[in-house]
Amino acid sequence: MDLVLGAVSNCWGALLPGSSLEAQCRAAEERGFGYVELRQRALGACEEKVGDDPRPWPLPERLAELRAAFPNLGMNLALEAPFLADRLDPDAPYFARCADAALALSPERPILRFVDLTPVKAVLEHDEAIDEIAGSVADLTVLLGRRGVAVALENSLQPMASLRAVIEAASHRLPDSVPRPLICWDPVNQLQVCIRPEDPMATAAEIPLDELFMFHFKQCRERKPIGDMGEGDVDWPALLAVMARRGYSGPALFELPGGPDAWERLDSGTAAVNAWLARTA
Repeated sequence: MDLVLGAVSNCWGALLPGSSLEAQCRAAEERGFGYVELRQRALGACEEKVGDDPRPWPLPERLAELRAAFPNLGMNLALEAPFLADRLDPDAPYFARCADAALALSPERPILRFVDLTPVKAVLEHDEAIDEIAGSVADLTVLLGRRGVAVALENSLQPMASLRAVIEAASHRLPDSVPRPLICWDPVNQLQVCIRPEDPMATAAEIPLDELFMFHFKQCRERKPIGDMGEGDVDWPALLAVMARRGYSGPALFELPGGPDAWERLDSGTAAVNAWLARTA
């Protein structure tokens, strides 16, 4: 199973005040990682506060410099947007800046991954509600797609079934020239934060691989996050065996909790994952 192993930059967010995003990307490359997902709020000098928006905005010029320093690392941006909670304004300056940043960071294959962290009280499952949200997602996908930027959406507080229903409904509204949104799959989110817990093993067996952009490595125990890839609620060896049988070969990125020992835990996690992958060979 030839995964592209890597990390999400919030793994080392606690290290950035005394280091830099470039130094952490260098550490990732030196360890053989092939991919880094640059997560909003963990971009160091590559993001800035804009107005009263609580989200820092990415800085395209600095991301272009980072890209030039690491031509062999795959990269994408991961940003916050309430795409399942409310209608978005695709013409908002925030999304224009996001598109500029994605193009600067990865001109050969720009992709923006969005996550919706809006607290939810109910599962998004009624046709009318899904259609309304799907129209908003389609509008944003078209606007970004016309600039050459693809979209990936992460499952978080809403079930994967709701996310996939929105993507399916949005896809029917897209012109042929704009690719449908992809999925960033977080198996632990299905258990830990989802309003209606789901079985990650069922998702591993069922999710269409042509819809899957990447998945995240982390772990929880009794639905509480832990800092390493030890035994927990997700049976990672079994899940990887399923993904290997199905032929997945895209990015698989660690998103372990940050801390001063981040790289010790990333190194330990990498060793564990490599041992599990060896069993699938």
